[in-house]
Amino acid sequence: MIVRKAVEADALDIWAWRNDPHTRAMSRTQDFLEQEAHLEWFSRALRDANLTLLIGEDGNQKVGTVRFDHGDETEVSININPLCRSQGLGYALLEEAMRQIDGNIRAEVREDNFASQRLFERAGFELQGVDAGFRRYCRYANRSAAAS
Repeated sequence: MIVRKAVEADALDIWAWRNDPHTRAMSRTQDFLEQEAHLEWFSRALRDANLTLLIGEDGNQKVGTVRFDHGDETEVSININPLCRSQGLGYALLEEAMRQIDGNIRAEVREDNFASQRLFERAGFELQGVDAGFRRYCRYANRSAAAS
């Protein structure tokens, strides 16, 4: 698995994956995203110092994207290319992407998104609580941070 920074040429793939019906059902925002709005966001996102947008590739196939929103905490989200689901590639993509990030990382996962729950638990994230239909997971950069 190779993980690289997203580039303009990835915009339409990410748009298609984002609008996949299953992806939308598991997302915070479930509405269809118009292409023009996505392309505007994507262009801004590539320049945003508080956002890291990565693409995973396995051979010649784009496996998915991992997004890190940086702030007081870093929040991670992952979206797998629908053609690559159920192949065990999400874990490899997430692990490789997290090698590029320092510090604690959190994830918000819908309570009915069992695949993502298993993925984040397998990747060492710990359940911190449930609120408004979402499970909050954290992965600590070091165990001493978890104790504070």
